[in-house]
Amino acid sequence: MPFNKTLWEYGRKVEDEALPKLNKHFKTNFLRNDNDIFDIFDFTDEDKKMIVEVKGRKIASDKYDETLITSAKVMAAQQKMDDGYRVFLLFVFTDCSKIIELKPDMSFKCKLVGYNCIQHYLIPIADLSDFNDYNVDNDPIQEIELELEPEPEPDYIKETNPSMNGMSQ
Repeated sequence: MPFNKTLWEYGRKVEDEALPKLNKHFKTNFLRNDNDIFDIFDFTDEDKKMIVEVKGRKIASDKYDETLITSAKVMAAQQKMDDGYRVFLLFVFTDCSKIIELKPDMSFKCKLVGYNCIQHYLIPIADLSDFNDYNVDNDPIQEIELELEPEPEPDYIKETNPSMNGMSQ
């Protein structure tokens, strides 16, 4: 498949707009991976061991139930996770941006796409979080368990012998 410069330039524009928002949101210093135009991932923060791949979409987030990503990116993400990195996919739709952190135990449906039958994973839109609401630290809200102290028995309750049905002999 020939290189589509127009599509690449569109993706680059989306990435450029996303970078300062990513750095602010994640409190990182993501740097563009500029080794060549075919780098697997867009941004890396080596100090925090975090990676973000940005995917621009020219549709609204509710147009389809799933969005595509090449299986090669997910497989490369798995290798990076094995090396201790956290890997995120940011999907920039026309109406909002959604994000997901890839985890080693995730699995997705697969589909062959295009004339060259390139393998893609179908990521459910329902599994994506709104970027602006995403808690990067994944700090769960801790539930506080209160141990209630037993209330004192009122003075009017007297101990009785159950076998005597409360009657004295």
